[in-house]
Amino acid sequence: MNYYGIDYQLVTENIATSLDEKLRVVGYGAPSWNFIIIFSAALILVLIKQIAPARLGFVTTMFYKNVDTETMTREWNPLSSALGFLIATSYIAMMALFIQRSVLIFSGNSILYGNANFYLEMCIFTAAFILNRHLIINIVGWMFNITTASQHHAIIHLSMSTSMNFFLIVLLLIMGFYPTRFCVIFGIIIIAIFTIYRIAKTFFDIQNLTKSSLFNNFLYFCTLEILPISVAVTMICRLTVTNSVL
Repeated sequence: MNYYGIDYQLVTENIATSLDEKLRVVGYGAPSWNFIIIFSAALILVLIKQIAPARLGFVTTMFYKNVDTETMTREWNPLSSALGFLIATSYIAMMALFIQRSVLIFSGNSILYGNANFYLEMCIFTAAFILNRHLIINIVGWMFNITTASQHHAIIHLSMSTSMNFFLIVLLLIMGFYPTRFCVIFGIIIIAIFTIYRIAKTFFDIQNLTKSSLFNNFLYFCTLEILPISVAVTMICRLTVTNSVL
């Protein structure tokens, strides 16, 4: 149509006769076995909450409060209990899954890192890392006659693992639907904050329990905390960048 030299077109002109459907592609979406692991870990925490709510609450709050570990462990030691074993197992499963998802998202190599076999390798790596550190803590405690301090060290780590389980379950569910680098970076920041707080809290707690010099206490934590974590982080970073830990 043309009125006064101005062209107008009806809205119905040049409309496509059909719509082309396009699938929404989500990169590195989580497979079903990821959700099975997440819901299994959540189920473990729910069962513990139902069976032993007081003990679960007590273990969780130890991370944030000053507790007399020696008095507490006379009646019940979480390190040698079924509750402690379940918490540790859930923590290993969640941390290994977070590492697996993080390496996959940052490397983009779904062939090497997007399968269940790599997740199992991360479970073995995480479990070996935790068990080796726990063993060294006990050996050092026995050698220098500071068993109370070493036991306190291990219990605080277990207490942090309880809080981390709740956080990782929620984060991994989000990463299952939105596998973005932002989620990975956010998770790393929160884990780093928890770890720094745990190391600082345990440092001053053990300082009060052992009455040793600050230098000896610093060497103790360099050997049992800072050095192993630095090696583990370096291995994961090299794995992401070069597909090799060496």
